[in-house]
Formats: sequence, C-alpha cells, structure tokens
Amino acid sequence: MNYLRIGLLLCLYSSVSSQEYGNYATIERSLLLRDVALLHQGLDKYHTGMYWYTPKDSVELAFREATLQISKDLNALAFHKIIAPLVALSREDHTNIFLPESIEEKMKVEAKFLPITVVFLGRELYLLRNASGVDKNLEGRKILSINGTPVEEIVNNIGNLFASDGYIKTVKYNDLRGFEFAKHYYYFYGNVSEFKVAFEEETITLEPLSRSSIRQNLLERYGKASKQRAPGQSLEFQILNDSTAYLGLHTFSNSTIRENKVHQNLNSFLENSFKKIAQRRIQHLIIDVSKNGGGNEGNENLVFSYLGKNYQKYKKVKAKTQSAILDNGTDPPIKLKTFGFLERTFANRKMQDGSYERRDNLGFGLQAYKKQPRYPFNGKLYVLISPITYSGGSELANMIFTNQLATFIGQETGGGYLGNTSGYGQELTLPHSKITIDIPALQFVMNVDDRIPRGRGVIPDHLVIPTFQEYVDGRNAALEFALTLIEK
Repeated sequence: MNYLRIGLLLCLYSSVSSQEYGNYATIERSLLLRDVALLHQGLDKYHTGMYWYTPKDSVELAFREATLQISKDLNALAFHKIIAPLVALSREDHTNIFLPESIEEKMKVEAKFLPITVVFLGRELYLLRNASGVDKNLEGRKILSINGTPVEEIVNNIGNLFASDGYIKTVKYNDLRGFEFAKHYYYFYGNVSEFKVAFEEETITLEPLSRSSIRQNLLERYGKASKQRAPGQSLEFQILNDSTAYLGLHTFSNSTIRENKVHQNLNSFLENSFKKIAQRRIQHLIIDVSKNGGGNEGNENLVFSYLGKNYQKYKKVKAKTQSAILDNGTDPPIKLKTFGFLERTFANRKMQDGSYERRDNLGFGLQAYKKQPRYPFNGKLYVLISPITYSGGSELANMIFTNQLATFIGQETGGGYLGNTSGYGQELTLPHSKITIDIPALQFVMNVDDRIPRGRGVIPDHLVIPTFQEYVDGRNAALEFALTLIEK
C-alpha cells in the first residue's frame, strides 16, 4: 500500500479548514459526500487505468480519509482541494478536473493572486513577467521560496492537485508555467495577505492582486509583449545543410494541422519531406516532438512507418466497460458510455470479465503501421523531447526508443513510457459542487522494453535545459545541441 502517498493526502486535508478563499457559497456536507461517492464510482468503474500505478486499496483508503475531512459545509474551492488529489491518484494526465464556470467567474472578484508569471527551467523557478505594483526589474531572477516555503515544497503541495503520467515529475513543473503557478498557489493556499518572494539576491514583498489588476499591469508594463505569440506552423521541414534535415512535428491534431498556411495534411507532408530527404541523400535527421502534446490516434504510426520496421506496437488496448452506472442511492444515476455500436461490435471483442479489448485486424489494430512508405529513412536519427511531449507525441518517442533507432536530446517526456489511458472518455459533472472530471476510458499498453524505470517517460541520452535567456529568445537549445553533436 502506498502509505507515503496517503500521508501526503492527509497533510493536504488537514489544512483545508484553515483556507480563506473569499466569499463563496457553501454546499451542505451531506451533498458533498454524495458527490464524493459518485466520483469514487466513476474512477473505479469507468477509468480503465485507475489502478495502473496506485493500488486499489490505497485509493479506497484515500477516499475514506477524504470523507472524514468533510466534517462541515464547504465551498467549491475547499471541496476541490479535497477531491483533486483523489483524481490525481489515477496518475494519468488525461484525467482532468475543472471548477464550475460560476466559480471561475467569481474568482475574478474574490481571488487575490501572486502577481507574476513564471517559467520552470528544469526544477528552477524564474520570474518571467512582473505584474506587481513594485516597479523593479525582476525578470529572469530565480525564485528560491515564497512566504518561507521552498519552491520544491510548493510544487509538491500544489502538484498534488492535478495528475501526471506515472511518477513523472518534469511535467508537474512544466504545467505550472505562466500564470498557472499563481492560480494553483491560490487553489492550495487560498488568499494570503502578502507574498514574500525570496530571490537569490534579496527578498521582496509583493501585494496580492486580482486577475484584472494583473492583466492591466502586464499590459502597461509590457504592452503587446504580455500577450502570447501567434502560433507558428505545426509542421516544419528544413534542409539545414548537405547532410542534415529538420522535421518539426509540433502536433498530431488533424484539426490544428488543417489550420496551417502550408502543410495542411500530415500524410502528404511526410511523403514530400522524406522524398526530399531521399533525393538529397540526407544522412542525419532531427525529429522535433518537444512541443507535441498528441492529437489524432494513428498519426504517430504514420511517422514511425518512415523510421522503423513494423512490429506489434500495443500489448493491448482495453476498456474496462462499455457502460458504467454511477448511483449514490439518492441522486439520479449517471451513465458513462464508451464505444459506439460499430466499434464495440467489430473493432473490439468482449472479454469474460466484461471488459473490451481491441482486435488486431480491424480499425487501428495493434501494429505499428499498416503500410510501408516509398521513402523510408535509414540514416542517423535524433529526437528532441521535453515535458510537453505527451500522448501521441510520447507514443512516437516510446516506439523509437524501444526499437533503439535514435539519440534522444532534451528533457524527459511528459507521457508515460508504458502507455496511457486516453482515447474515448466521458465528462462526469458532480451534481452538487458542479465540479467536472474528465475520465478516460481506453488503456493503451505499449509493447516496450524495460530499459526505463516503471512510471517514467522517455529519458534523454543528453539532458538539455535552456537558460532563461535562451527561453525568452525562443531559441531551440536541444536543436542547437543536436547540430553540435552531429558536427562532432
């Protein structure tokens, strides 16, 4: 049993009653307990990978302890702090939890935030934009602690409020970039009277501000620079020199790819790119999936078909059930469904325990790909990865890694090496708190070797973390390292 994990949860729960979030309506304790019962059933009955990393008895213990912590009426934010770690026990980043829109709107008035945006480079926290009333150049300075709590401890606390694949830590830090750090700090610590931010050089006290004040300060201080850059092309191909080419695959989402000004179809983009690689006799290919968070299933297979021999990609693809009924004995039952009729009937087979497993002869199947392309690549391959490399992006990295086809450069992937639980899923909205949980249904168990510790992502051969200046300048430090490696 994972007693250390449960101990962390108890520490979370013990501080719930002391949080001051603002003037939010409370929900009766009895109604919150009914919501907890539905959440427990939803994760247990429908989430196929719920117990992949966290044993069932540990999850049940955590739910029992959580119900004990609901000893009085709570508002939605205090309730969220109790149940979010329960959702995170799935250790699956496709399992998400969302506050109701009404709370998000009220937070604009009631919530006071840390008035900065940040970026983690590795595990080091840097101030990216200063939105406070302190007129001082703070950009690029490393933060050591806030209100006396070291940054690593803060991340451990607020990182329990959302899931990541397996035991991957890099994604926890990465997901707290920008304003997400301040938002999740509020979710965990509530409103605080001041922020004593300790930098390497000095400690500066910042006044908590509303979100509207933060936006206004960013606009006045940075102008248009405070806004996000317009997205670039999600597919890129460049011949870098006589022997080296670059293939940037920044998404596997077909809808996003169709929005490109050029390269609006992945299949034709790959065929044209690899044809040029063959014609130019390129010997070194750099594939960049460091920004690829996934997309449509099968696109990772299409890319792999140019790189390696066909093999069985998945050990199995499984759904725990076709239909789960959630019933707390009082509220109307909630039904969660998985497949449509055709896929349930023809692409999957029903097992004796009531689960469904994918057949290998119809639909996507279990193999790496369906067809060998005309222009396979046989040269030296380098793959750029990061904590953003996730879902289909990480599956491509997993396939290349387990077949030992490339040198990996960057940081550990955010997606798990063993696979993930994603695909079909359902939104479960708890009837009384109105908190919504995305619960995925399909467990994709990848056919990989055992060179990576259980619960981790692909670990690079060469760890490359950009400096703060490289980050703000938009430089691709991993690509620069790859080119240096090739040159040597």
